[in-house]
Order: sequence, then C-alpha cells, then structure tokens
Amino acid sequence: MDAVKGSPYSDRAGMVSAAVIIAAALALGAASYARNAVWSTPVSLWADITAKSPMKARAHYNYATSLSGTGNLNEAMEENLKAISLKPGYGKAHFNIGAILHAWGRVDEAIEKYRLALALKPDIAEARNNLGYAYYSKGMLDEAMREYAMALKIKPGHLKAHLNMGYVYRDKGMLDEAITEYRKALSIRPAYAMARQNIGQAFMLKGMFREAESEFRAALSIDPGAVDAHTGLGEALSGLGMNREAALEFEAALGIDPRNEKAAQGLARTKAF
Repeated sequence: MDAVKGSPYSDRAGMVSAAVIIAAALALGAASYARNAVWSTPVSLWADITAKSPMKARAHYNYATSLSGTGNLNEAMEENLKAISLKPGYGKAHFNIGAILHAWGRVDEAIEKYRLALALKPDIAEARNNLGYAYYSKGMLDEAMREYAMALKIKPGHLKAHLNMGYVYRDKGMLDEAITEYRKALSIRPAYAMARQNIGQAFMLKGMFREAESEFRAALSIDPGAVDAHTGLGEALSGLGMNREAALEFEAALGIDPRNEKAAQGLARTKAF
C-alpha cells in the first residue's frame, strides 16, 4: 500500500489532474473576461448580439436604441432601417426612426413616421408624446393636446407629457391649468427643476411675483446652474422692486451663459434704477 502511495505514476496522475483543472480554470477565466468586456456597455452587448444574430429584427432595434442613447444617431438610423427591412411592421423601430428625424430637425418626416408607428402599434406612449411635441412646434396646439392626452391615457405617469401639456395651456393663456399640469409633473418627480421653473414663469405671467420668486428659488435649490431660473428670479425680484437683488441674479445667469440676452437686458434695466 505504501508503495502504491509513493508510486511515481500516482504522483504524475495527480500532477496531470491538477494541470487540467488549472488550465480549465484559466480558460473559464479568460472566457469570462472576454464576455464581460463584450457586455460592458449596452452598445457593445447589442453589437455582439447583432453580429451573431444578424437576421433578428429585435436585436437591430435594441442596438439602435443603445446607439441613440450615446448620441450616435447615424448608426442608430442604419440599425433601425435594418430592423424594419427584416420586420416591416415593427412599430417601435418606425418610432425610433421618427425620433431621429425629429432630432435632425426634419419635423414633417418625423410626423409621418410617428403616425406610421402608431398605426402599427397605437400604445407607444413616447410616440404619442413626440408626435404631440412635433405638432406643438408647428403651432398645432389642439392636435398637440390630443396626443399628449392619449400619451397620458396609455401611461398616466408620463412626466414629459404633463410638462408638454402645461406648455400648451400656457400658450392658450390657460395659466391655472398649466400650473396644474406642472404640479402633476412634480408629483411624479419632486426634484424636477424644470417643472418648478415653469410654475414660476406661469406666476410671472399672472403678475404673482412673490409666488414666482418662491418657485424660482426652489428650482435653483435643485439645479443651481439653471440659467432660466436665475433670469426668472431676477425678473420676479425686479417686479417686487428689489432691483439690487435682481441684478445679482441676472449677473449669475450671465456668469453661466454670457450670451443670454434676456439676462443682459434685465441687468441693464435694473442698473438704470
């Protein structure tokens, strides 16, 4: 028995087994490292998946979406086009194409794509919201309001749809209704500087300078670099006769954006007193 334990064959077998285990572990480690490198970002993940599954429309759509998230719109467009070439009725891919066209300023083409996307898949809340905003940019307020309302019916907690609906009410002169929509946005995201700022602007239009001041200060407590909030606060303080304090806010705005004409005009006006 002792001879067997000390056999060189037994020792060699043990060494070979250990070597195999170590090699296998190294191979697995290398594979894991390579996989982690490929999956390190959504873009690299979906690039790998589309390379391995080039005939899957969903893979191209997801790759396009991840590319859009990094601002790479040209490649995103190419991937969306591949998706609809494989699956012509792919509503979400048509929506993505519309969103890219919209970002490029090609509003009419974007509207066509949004409409097509919604004809194929009527429950895309983002498409409803974006179509509404496209209509809004063309001055089609009633059409915009209809789309925002439909977006909210699909997704009641749609933050941007509430905000955008507020813009329509504001432009229609329905300031109380605008404030209500901005507050709904705040109920979804309490630390939303833009909503606070918009409420402040609505109060300014109503001549309610003290209330506007409070909202602009709240916006700046969330986002101290919000230029329009500094300018709005300056306007509110000026309306309250606090010109020295107003000048400081206009100067703060200009410190962030030296070309801000509204802040420059406000500063010149307050210094004239």
